[in-house]
Amino acid sequence: MILRAALPLLACAIAGCSSPEPDMSGWTAEAAERPRPLALSDNFDEGLCTGDCPGAIWYFRQEVEGHLSVVPDPRARGGVLLAEAGPRTGRVPKAALVARFPRIGDGQKLAIAFDVMIPRGRPLNSVHLLDLECADCGMRGNPGIRLYLRRGRLRIDRAKIGIEHAWTDDAAPQLEQGRWHRIEAVVDLAPDDRGGARVLLDGRPVLEASGRTLLPRRDAGIDRIQLGITATSNDVPAAALFDNFSARTLR
Repeated sequence: MILRAALPLLACAIAGCSSPEPDMSGWTAEAAERPRPLALSDNFDEGLCTGDCPGAIWYFRQEVEGHLSVVPDPRARGGVLLAEAGPRTGRVPKAALVARFPRIGDGQKLAIAFDVMIPRGRPLNSVHLLDLECADCGMRGNPGIRLYLRRGRLRIDRAKIGIEHAWTDDAAPQLEQGRWHRIEAVVDLAPDDRGGARVLLDGRPVLEASGRTLLPRRDAGIDRIQLGITATSNDVPAAALFDNFSARTLR
């Protein structure tokens, strides 16, 4: 039986007949290289879901002299994320969620949005709210850019990609303590002047700049997002509430 089953294969090999070609319709080199779209969202209504939690978008929690929890939404039903970080002492306090995903990079556009509220009596200065990082670029410090508050105004820090001066507009509106704000940011990822960012506060542009947003190296990109108090330099406790987070690639 084994010999009989092998005869057609042997005859085909001698005659040189060809095997059926796979269906390659719709395949192009461009499609093969195109990164998968990124689409993440969390409204925290189902609690704090990280790690192996079913459906979790958050890879882990970063809590250094800080704490994360989901508390009732004071505006409606559901929950909001509360990030609390202590005063800076020997370590940099952090209370943030970390999402990981396949690297996105040069030429892609990343849109991120979230609601935030700084409670009354908590600092509006030197509080980092959002980090876009590359954890697998083979460099210490997870190079990337950071969205933070300086005297209530939104800024983008590019020190981790080698640029000293932050993007800022000191005439822009300030966040207010005790009030919910909507922050939207669109970042053009590039290792040169094709890059840039645009930030809206409550639907109004407050920051727009062009320049590189990635390290000037071939394998640079973004594979990690941190949301929360990703760092604070205050000598008093800091806190922030977050809701309705989303992150997606536009191209």
